[in-house]
Amino acid sequence: MNRNSKKSFGYLLTAMLAFAVIVSGCSSNNGNNAASSPAASSGAPSASNTDGGEKTVDTLRYPLTLTFASLDPHLVPTGGVANIDRHIYEQLVAFNTKYEPKPVLATEIQVSEDGKTYTFPLRKGVKFHNGKELKAEDVVASLNRWKEKTARVQTSFGDSLFKAVDEYTVAITLAQPSNDVPLQLASYLQFSAITTKEAIESAGPDGLTEIIGTGPYKYVEYKQDQYVHLTRFDDYVSPEGPQDGVIGKKEALVKDIYFDLIPDGSTAFNAFLAGDYDFASVSVDNLPQVQSLSDVKLNKVFAGELNIVFNKKAPFPSNLKFREAIAAALDAEQVLEGYTSDPELYRLNSSLVTPDNAEWYSKAGSEKYNQKNPELAKQLLKEAGYNGEELVFLTTRDSAGAFYNATVLVVDQLQKIGIKAKIDTYDFTTMIARRGDPAAWDIYVGSFSNQASPSQVLFLGKSYGWPEDEQLQQLIRNTTTALTPEAKKAASDALHAYHWNYLGAVKIGDTGTYYANRNNVVGYQFFEGPILWNTKVLKK
Repeated sequence: MNRNSKKSFGYLLTAMLAFAVIVSGCSSNNGNNAASSPAASSGAPSASNTDGGEKTVDTLRYPLTLTFASLDPHLVPTGGVANIDRHIYEQLVAFNTKYEPKPVLATEIQVSEDGKTYTFPLRKGVKFHNGKELKAEDVVASLNRWKEKTARVQTSFGDSLFKAVDEYTVAITLAQPSNDVPLQLASYLQFSAITTKEAIESAGPDGLTEIIGTGPYKYVEYKQDQYVHLTRFDDYVSPEGPQDGVIGKKEALVKDIYFDLIPDGSTAFNAFLAGDYDFASVSVDNLPQVQSLSDVKLNKVFAGELNIVFNKKAPFPSNLKFREAIAAALDAEQVLEGYTSDPELYRLNSSLVTPDNAEWYSKAGSEKYNQKNPELAKQLLKEAGYNGEELVFLTTRDSAGAFYNATVLVVDQLQKIGIKAKIDTYDFTTMIARRGDPAAWDIYVGSFSNQASPSQVLFLGKSYGWPEDEQLQQLIRNTTTALTPEAKKAASDALHAYHWNYLGAVKIGDTGTYYANRNNVVGYQFFEGPILWNTKVLKK
């Protein structure tokens, strides 16, 4: 593949790892809402004065290249929906920028001497959006439902349930010592949102029927495939301390937020160039246009990775020799270069976590990573009994082509060793639904967010590609029960070595993205996704 053909596939993964995201405010040029947005309303937004006399806009529009069926945070394991939900709901604990779990709705994290019981005293006086005060009964109902819906949490917590110690205290006691409870609770993708006990009890088969949280913004409206509207919660009670990632002070400086749903990333980027939006995800091809803008700052974020996931219930992907053939064939660097079109935006990495995660990073099993050995791959395919049968690759063109472009690049390599591929393409919501059907696909090439620990990796869970291998699950549990640095390293090495032998998925590598913001946006932070509290947009 030559350089030009690689650039045709160039796509920069968003820092959310699964979705190209563009944060918008009102136009910094003319003060109007985005005319190209399907959700944009007519007329100019109102403005407010800050304590310093600055004029700020009251409405911020934020395009997401995403579609979804539900805002239920317990049902949709994707960072795209969490981008919205994190402004509505809060967690007992959340990550700071060092991926350390810290209290949010809890006041502290108490751990028993034997490492089995975690106790969380709650902040008092915190109100839900319907006026009810947060109590232990709400946390217990929310977290037990969250556990029921989340396979990775079930693996980690076993049969243990959250219980109310008193009106303002919640605890969980596990069958064995664990380091994993705060990490699971703080996760962004398996969002452990707290809502009211009543909302949990009234939830139907399609999810929550009431969207009620304790966050700085409350839900107003979801107009299907157009926008989600949130507004400031005037009775919000913020945690104390400086903002660091998702913890600390939260203030709704903008009155209304509209998350506009625009599946086509180029449409959103063109609106940014026109001055209708204040933030944009920027592809390599679009870099010169952004660099020429004097009022824009360019940033780079590494927060995602690409993986090839096998359906272990499908005829050929269930065969280890077949999975070994795919691993042998893969030229990871060629895929990553074609995917990003920029050597600054990818890195080779065989580990389940990033190299800067000293606690869990491991090179065990890396000899099977990036083998670039097509002849060995052909031999392994022959041993697997593969004779050119058609394999279904599941993907979507939504999310600015993140999944589709990676799939095409992988398929291009595998066809050279004799794989016959059919690329089934759907809208994002349909793709997620079909991914849960073992009869619907063989191979899935996905973009994933970086995780704080191996136990949080999606494709290691039993319901994601169905790695129903008890030794694998036991090794995951071993990482959660290791309490010393030495024990954690040994458990991580053992899991990584087995992961590369079992090959439920094949790591391609880590990816990054460029994003731009205009200088009239103040206080905005990006951590695992956009954070719009503590953010204001100055009116020009």
